[in-house]
Amino acid sequence: MDYHQSMVKPKIPDIIVFIAYAGAIALSSIAASSAAGSILEVNADGKEYAYSLSEDGKHSFYGPLGETVIEIKDGKARVISSPCPNGTCMKSGWSSTLCCLPNRVIAVSTSEGDADAVSG
Repeated sequence: MDYHQSMVKPKIPDIIVFIAYAGAIALSSIAASSAAGSILEVNADGKEYAYSLSEDGKHSFYGPLGETVIEIKDGKARVISSPCPNGTCMKSGWSSTLCCLPNRVIAVSTSEGDADAVSG
C-alpha cells in the first residue's frame, strides 16, 4: 500500500473549525494573561449570558444541534455534555475558553473590570 493513499485529506469545514478554535484559544490566552477571570461570559447561538465563577453550578445553553451543558466549579469551567459530533469541547477539560463551534456555544472567563469596548 502506498503511504499517500492511506492519508486522509482535511475537508474545508474541518479547516474552518480548526482555525476558529485556534483563534478562540489565542483570544483566551490574551484575556487570561491580563486578569485572573471571575466572570464566565457565554455566547450561545447569538445570545449572551454572564455567570460568576465563584458560584458553582451547571448551566444549559441551546444551539442548532441541541443542549450544551457547562459546569462551573471552584472558579473554573468545563463543558460536561454537548451534542456536537466530535466532542472536542468536552475533551478540552477545565479551561478559560470553552468552544463548541458546531453548536455555536463559546464561553470565555474575564475579569469583572474588563472593558467590552474602548471609547474616545
